[in-house]
Amino acid sequence: MLRDAVNMIVVATPLPYAGGGGYRALLSIKEYKKRGISTFLVLPWSFQFKTRERIKKDTGFLIKEGINIYGYAVPPGFLYPNFPTKRTISSFILSQRPSLIKIAISRRSPHKFHCVMSMHEGVDAITTALRVGEIFSLKKIILLQLPPFYGDKRRIKILERVNQLWLELTKTNPLRRPWMVLKRKISESVMKDTRRLLCGFDLILAVSRAIPIEMGEEWIYKVFSLDPGVALAQNDMQLINEISIKAHRKEKIVIVGGRPDPHKGIIDALLAWKRILRDVNQDYKLIVTGDVQPNILARLKLFCRRINIEDKVLFTGFIPREERLSLVAKAKMMLYPSHADAFPYAILEALHLNTPVVAYDIPALKIYYSGLEGVILVKESDIESLAQKSIECIKSKNVQVEKPIFAKNWAKIMDEETEIIKKCLYT
Repeated sequence: MLRDAVNMIVVATPLPYAGGGGYRALLSIKEYKKRGISTFLVLPWSFQFKTRERIKKDTGFLIKEGINIYGYAVPPGFLYPNFPTKRTISSFILSQRPSLIKIAISRRSPHKFHCVMSMHEGVDAITTALRVGEIFSLKKIILLQLPPFYGDKRRIKILERVNQLWLELTKTNPLRRPWMVLKRKISESVMKDTRRLLCGFDLILAVSRAIPIEMGEEWIYKVFSLDPGVALAQNDMQLINEISIKAHRKEKIVIVGGRPDPHKGIIDALLAWKRILRDVNQDYKLIVTGDVQPNILARLKLFCRRINIEDKVLFTGFIPREERLSLVAKAKMMLYPSHADAFPYAILEALHLNTPVVAYDIPALKIYYSGLEGVILVKESDIESLAQKSIECIKSKNVQVEKPIFAKNWAKIMDEETEIIKKCLYT
């Protein structure tokens, strides 16, 4: 019976170092199997742009995790040579011509597939899923983990300023700036194409009510929100409880909740940290975790040197989950000036580890975390307020932190999600 067993091709990069979206995809794939959905992973075309070493490492990780890599999306050959803004230009071309994407899957497979699901909102995953659906005549589903575009002009302007601030403060090579302007223009075109491409899916799911709100009023009724579609899995809760028992006291560290990325507020965090250091003990260090490309890391370190905080900031790169959660538990507070989010794991983890959070009041955080003790929200892009509230938090001897309680745990979220997927197939 279709209700009992489903074969689903999933388009995803289920890699924890890629952020919360990658981690959520990895957990979901494992949970689907328990609920009668066999998954067959097809890696999106952007995966082919990685170095051989990175591809080998990532595929090795997936195999070790028991993930069945069933195929790859292959972009046209003329997109392989390295050139500035390669990923952006590829997105532009393939968003308009998904038919150029080749899918390396054996069409003689003994499996009968019922549907294809994109587990990310990026154009690489969207176009790959649509192409797979076209080739195999499948129902097409997408799970949005971030807004693929924004309907609010104010939010769009803020994100544009964030990009501009990044270019100015990290001293981007002047020769690259024309490419950056071109990249912004192309990205605007790709967002328009994304609206059109989403209409090609039979079902649009979102892990947060904030996502369709950010996309614009017309999408509120087109997107099914799990509200929320994120929670801490049982293994995560067990790990957090073990770490909490070991973490006897807070140390002189502040941790940045997001990875070192402009839209996750890395520049905001560093500028706020410079201001914070004027009023707090100079022994404090800011810790930034998360995977970052060497050239980006070099620019961030140069920026830290320019504003005289280089010895007060530590970039760890990607570290194992247990090590990162241990740092969160020891931190006096979490700095989370993200501009783009849906339902951040980082804040959920911090609160369960008794670590207060100072963040921007973007829709996702206002919807799910506003009013909780230990979560302090300030106006987006107000770096002075971000710094001032952080100083108050650091100096406070007793900050109360409230563990959030949501109506659905991870198991119930997965039950609901798999039921919606199956219902889509027989209606």
